[in-house]
Amino acid sequence: MYAIEAFFLELITQVYQAIGWPGVVFLMAVESAAIPFPSELIMPLAGWLLIQAKGGSQWLVLLAGFYGALGNLLGSWVAYWISLKGGRPMLLKWGKYVLITRDEIDRAEVWFG
Repeated sequence: MYAIEAFFLELITQVYQAIGWPGVVFLMAVESAAIPFPSELIMPLAGWLLIQAKGGSQWLVLLAGFYGALGNLLGSWVAYWISLKGGRPMLLKWGKYVLITRDEIDRAEVWFG
């Protein structure tokens, strides 16, 4: 296993052990707010660590899906709100740190504008 995978597995496991279901919401919100966090690990570990620990009921699978979707909604809302408040000036100032050039911003505005 690669070091990055082991790091994420350990981190997600610790979050779930510490706070349980709110951890699913939090981690999925982080992933959905354009912060690179692997949802491919978040949800399967929710099934393995949280559902199995509580008896493996099929209703808990639906609950995990609900909490995952809620986290995605909240994370997307945060990203939208930051973009709404910051707009183009924020993107011009901070975009270079995430490899977004002024030319790419201009092309996106033509495409979506």
